[in-house]
Formats: sequence, structure tokens, C-alpha cells
Amino acid sequence: MLSTLFKDSIPYANPVKPKVTRKLLADSLLKISMQYIGNRYARGGTGKRGFDCSGFTLVVFKQIGVKLPHTSAGQSLNGIQISRKQIDKGDLLFFRSRNRRSKRIGHVGIVVSNKGDDIQFIHSSTSAGVRIDNLSAVYYQKRFMKAMRVLPMYQ
Repeated sequence: MLSTLFKDSIPYANPVKPKVTRKLLADSLLKISMQYIGNRYARGGTGKRGFDCSGFTLVVFKQIGVKLPHTSAGQSLNGIQISRKQIDKGDLLFFRSRNRRSKRIGHVGIVVSNKGDDIQFIHSSTSAGVRIDNLSAVYYQKRFMKAMRVLPMYQ
């Protein structure tokens, strides 16, 4: 009976949807990607047996609701191209294949942090599986082609 007396006087709160920002998505993306550090490389892999570079990005982005193709070249066509100065966590970095003379994209990684010239990224490398490397390493500097922002642009 007491509940019926106060039924109309208790204000019901409208559910508030959390504000989704690119930063929040990037943080979630990186938290997910860090769980895979140490997983081995597997050509064409997207999981249990290991990852190739684009399989890794495909799986991680899928977990936050962003669909990507399963090739680094295909992924490089998604989003907007950004300058090196604009690179931020969650962006994708694309590299030419092992042949430095190649004009084709053959590798992809996800930016973990950008502190000026110190850009770190997580990727699945053929030599060590999922790991974090630095874009300033000579090997990656010579192969770097472009950066793309694929995370949705929320306010």
C-alpha cells in the first residue's frame, strides 16, 4: 500500500546513453589488442592458430563494431588518410611489402601511442607474432606508406 501512495511522486530517471567518442573507441580497441600480445603469426590467420597482420586488425576492429576487409591493401582503402602529425592511437599504419622497392601495401598495424616522433604500434609480425614496435625503427621507417583513420568520427 505504501508503494502505491508514492508511485506517482517518484521521478523515473531517463536512461542516459554514454557519450561515445573516438578516444573512448580507441582506448577500447587498444585494450582488446593488448590481450593478443604474444600470439603467434599465422598466414591468413584470424584467431586460435595465430594472426597475419590484417587478420589481427580485422578481429580487433570487429570487436568494437568496425568491419574491415582481410587484406592490408583492402584495409588501406577505408577511412580517411591523415598526415604523420595527425597520427593518434587507434589509427592504422600501412607499410609496403618486404621488398622496399614495391609500391604495394603489404603490412598493417594499429597505433598504440604517439609522443612526437615516438609512434608505437601493435601488429602481427612474421618473426614474432603480435607485438609492439616503434615507427622510428629504420626497418619500419623505410617501409612506411601512409596512415588512415578508420574509427568513426563521433563528437
